[in-house]
Amino acid sequence: MKIVITGGGCREYIDSVRFVTNSSSGRTSAQIADALSAKGHEITLITAKSAMKPHSPSIELREFETGAELASVLKAELTSHAYDAVIHAAAVSDYVPERVTVAGETIQAGKNGKLHSGGEMTVTFRASPKIADSLHEWAAQGGNASAKIVCFKLTSGADEAEKKRAVKNLFAHSKADFVVYNDLSQITARMHPFNILNNAGECVGEGKTNAELANAIEKVLSHGDFF
Repeated sequence: MKIVITGGGCREYIDSVRFVTNSSSGRTSAQIADALSAKGHEITLITAKSAMKPHSPSIELREFETGAELASVLKAELTSHAYDAVIHAAAVSDYVPERVTVAGETIQAGKNGKLHSGGEMTVTFRASPKIADSLHEWAAQGGNASAKIVCFKLTSGADEAEKKRAVKNLFAHSKADFVVYNDLSQITARMHPFNILNNAGECVGEGKTNAELANAIEKVLSHGDFF
């Protein structure tokens, strides 16, 4: 298969030196890319500049910093090549800085100089577009309307009801074919428990490591499920 994978966390700039981000290291996407490349699949990895990188020299790398850059690079890739699948594992910021107020003066957030330090700073955020919601459309524009879309949903300390609600909401707005779900409270340096659900809400894959996750994703992309 020809597969594009996203990974790593976004940096959303307050000024030219300050930004907000998240804890994503890009490790999961890098390991999935290496594992699928080793199985003979053609992989393009779009990853954060600061993220961990895969080892395989056959993987095509694209880089981004902000969510807007990720959306631009991913759209260009999907609309210009016919991919069989998209594995969207990047940790995209839900909110991005819009305005910054310092010493009574309000300016547009972004890479437009370093703001003076000292005193109180107020940052106003706006909701960012959901990249996941455009993946089917972009893939269709690139010549493969039947491309399989795999999205990721991470919660933190969620109970069963919250987990189901979060996954259901992601399916509803993204129309993904599969969602990989995990909870931050269960992730350690060695263990990365996961469940893969289809758009009917059925669990079609599960495991405890990124190696198992790569194998499970390959199986559901190839066969729809493996139970």
